Amino acid sequence: MRMWRRFGIVGVVLPLLGLTGQVSDAQQPAASPPDATKPEAMEVIQFTRAELASARQALITQAMDLTSEEMQKFWPLYRDYRLEAAKVGDRIVTLIVGYADSYDNLTDPAADKLVTDFVKVEQARASLKAKYLPKFKKVLPARKVARFYQLENKMDILILAEMAEQIPLAR
Repeated sequence: MRMWRRFGIVGVVLPLLGLTGQVSDAQQPAASPPDATKPEAMEVIQFTRAELASARQALITQAMDLTSEEMQKFWPLYRDYRLEAAKVGDRIVTLIVGYADSYDNLTDPAADKLVTDFVKVEQARASLKAKYLPKFKKVLPARKVARFYQLENKMDILILAEMAEQIPLAR
């Protein structure tokens, strides 16, 4: 837990890993992060992701001003898009876990792998948006597609900004 507290990733990543609440390093003995493959951790991850997905969907619903015809076409496509986006999110969580696990003893080969994998994740994120752009353009007018991408980018940037603020630089 100490490493997680040092990273301070309570607001975004820790809930995804099932680690919530603020405990200082002095209050908490050192322990390794929980195994995200354990059933109880997976339940917390799934619950947290469902909450985030619901909040994201509510914001999209409110801001998009879709007609009923647009809704019928947009929402199934949106669900497919978010399922693929969740897979990219899984890769980000894996990277952060790996970084946290190796932070105190980060070797050059490990750092190289982390940064290479990070770039691949960013490429996957951009590829996903590019892949779905023509699909969204088929079901929505261009201005609404632009609005949707703006909303997605703003939500993603908020999450990434919080993570960037909380994750310490490599030593």
